Formats: sequence, structure tokens, C-alpha cells
Amino acid sequence: SLIMQSPLIAVLLTILGTSGTFGQVFNLSSAECFNPKAVAAINLFMEWSAFNEDASDGYCYDNHGSGYEGGQNFISCGGCMKFNCTSRPCDDRDGSKFKMFWVLESVATQCCQDCEGKIFPPNRVVSTTSLGDKCDTLEQAICKTSSDLSSAGTVGTIEVSYTSGNCCLDENTWSPAGTTILEKDTCSARTCMQGRPAQWDRQTKYQGGCGCCEYQSALLLPGDCQTLLDGRQACCCDGEMVVTVDQTAEQQSTPPMAKGIRTRM
Repeated sequence: SLIMQSPLIAVLLTILGTSGTFGQVFNLSSAECFNPKAVAAINLFMEWSAFNEDASDGYCYDNHGSGYEGGQNFISCGGCMKFNCTSRPCDDRDGSKFKMFWVLESVATQCCQDCEGKIFPPNRVVSTTSLGDKCDTLEQAICKTSSDLSSAGTVGTIEVSYTSGNCCLDENTWSPAGTTILEKDTCSARTCMQGRPAQWDRQTKYQGGCGCCEYQSALLLPGDCQTLLDGRQACCCDGEMVVTVDQTAEQQSTPPMAKGIRTRM
């Protein structure tokens, strides 16, 4: 069997930035939606004029022509990014006193940000990477939500998991596709089947589920017998291969038993 050098088990990884709440920090300066079309409803590079001294007549607009007063918000990117209609003083040649524009105010705590600054809603795939190993291992990062006990809310974490197309996981060991493992305790055999992911396919030989024996890489049902090299019969009994001998045979020289076989009087 193959043993992976890296711990191929699910790993939780929280991407940290520079601004946010406890347990989840976002870098707002580099933040952008993973899907540019999801924020296409507003133009972040446009400014609109306001002429009143208090900018009360100023509006920010979305691409459908709807106006938003100063301080109002626009939510986009699957509910992750909150943009605020903001103003700045500007005495322009058109007589305006302020310019209105959109600014990213915050990112929802249940969302995730990767190292490139991209924002992902919950349950979105962040990245998929092939490790190029013999097991055809695929690394997949997904934005997941978890409870934040400090705020009684949810926070986003990037959960990294690994699946293999050519190997099956057996506790901490990876077995290549085609490997068959006998399990006498359950009277079954499981074979690693190639796929995405590769999976164990279990075949139960005896529905009773116990008392089977493993002998020469094969499963034997309770009561099944095999002929040994010396001509005697070894039978499966309570999970062990046993040879029954009589009292007279006990006085004679008995050939050594094969490994895993015991005698019964």
C-alpha cells in the first residue's frame, strides 16, 4: 500500500487579512468578488455630483438607474460585499460641492477571502488543484461557515480537503486501485475501485457476518475445509483453521502445522 507523505485529511484553514471581526479578518483594500459579474450592477469608478452644501441632493446609482442616498448600502457578491454610498468635498467647475461614489464598507463574516483577495460566499469552491501524484490526488478548497462562540454568529473558513482518483484511504494508509483487503471479522472483502473519488467496494461472502477464516489469501466460510500438503483436512471453525486429530494420532509424530492452523482433539 502507499502511504502519503502529507497529511491527506480534511484541514481547516482560516484566511486572515487586516480588517474585520474576531475570528475572521478581511483585507478590504484588495477585496474583489470571485465573480466580477456579481458586482457588475454598480460602477466603482463613477462619481456623481451633489450641489447642496450638505450633499443632501447627491445620489449614487446602480447600473439600472436606481439612486441611493448618501449612507445607503448596496449588497452584492452573493451577500458578501456591502458597498456604501459615500461623498467627498469637491468644488467642481459644474458648481457641485460634493462627489458621490461607491466604497466597499465591509465583508460579511460568513464569507471567505483567499490570499489573492477574492471574496467567496459560503459553499463556493475557492480552488481545485491536482497534486500530480501516483494517487491522482485532488486538493479542493471550499468556503464553509462555522459558529463563532464569541459573537453568537457564523464565520467563514476555507476548508481544504483531499480526494484521490487512484487510491483509497484505510485509516492513515492509502491503497492503490485494485487492492483487495480481506476482513474475516465481517466475512467480507473490499476492493479499491478507481473513480473521483476512488472508493472501497465491499463484497460480503457470508451474510452471517462472523466466524470466517482467512487462508492463503482467500476467505473461507465457517465449516469450509482445505486439504493440507500432508493430506489432512483443515476446516474453518470460529474464525480459525483447525485440524481434528484422534487420541491414537496423538501418540504418533505429527507433522508441523501450517501457520495459522491449530489442532483439535
